[in-house]
Amino acid sequence: MRVFIISLNQKVCDQFGLVFRDTTTLLHNINATHHKAQIFDAIYSKTFESELHPLVKKHLHPYFITQNIKDMGITTNLISRVSKFYYALKYYAKFMSLGELGCYASHYSLWEKCIELNEPICILEDDITLKEDFKEGLDFLEKHIQELGYARLMHLLYDANVKSEPLSHKNHEIQERVGIIKAYSHGVGTQGYVITPKIAKVFKKCSRKWVVPVDTIMDATFIHGVKNLVLQPFVIADDEQISTIARKEELYSPKIALMRKLHFKYLKYWQFV
Repeated sequence: MRVFIISLNQKVCDQFGLVFRDTTTLLHNINATHHKAQIFDAIYSKTFESELHPLVKKHLHPYFITQNIKDMGITTNLISRVSKFYYALKYYAKFMSLGELGCYASHYSLWEKCIELNEPICILEDDITLKEDFKEGLDFLEKHIQELGYARLMHLLYDANVKSEPLSHKNHEIQERVGIIKAYSHGVGTQGYVITPKIAKVFKKCSRKWVVPVDTIMDATFIHGVKNLVLQPFVIADDEQISTIARKEELYSPKIALMRKLHFKYLKYWQFV
């Protein structure tokens, strides 16, 4: 199986004062298996001309972006001012930072790559470490991914009280190794997963407008019907020493805050689209 590691290149990091992560060891460890890895140059939200990246600009919703991005000349119109309430209610939309938009663009581009190759791929971020059974886990998913469609290699806990449950499945081997996360937005993180072209198309279809971080839309079974599956035990781990993902939540207008509250209250009534 092809493995793509999302990583910002040295030039981009130097230009924007970002942390460059050396992926030499990660590449070596993956290539020591029969699964061959390659670097995918992560997309940063800004270009060298200090404009928004074209892919980001194409998909972002002008309301759900942080103020520093709004200052780059992004304007709203009547449609966007009205549609913000729809997204706030149905998608539980939230303000996103430059980093989150770049992360979305990188994963979105790899979904397109998966569709282009017409084969399942493994997508990893560069701030992870491999566990001893990584090869075994990836071998397992290579064997079963067509049936599963999509499965995480790990996830972070949004709430310690909400954990994945065993997946009820007729195939005993799958039932023993795969869990299901039923609570919306409790998968948390895009550190690593395996995906088929079929599911990549589904995620892409739900990403016409970016109004939540990419892992949140991937969690949203109530929107796309894709089960939020995870391999158990996890075969990768978040490297806390080099992970720099952090974001300050920004306040919403009272109307949008109310719509977000209504979202969870009436979530069970939404139908898949």
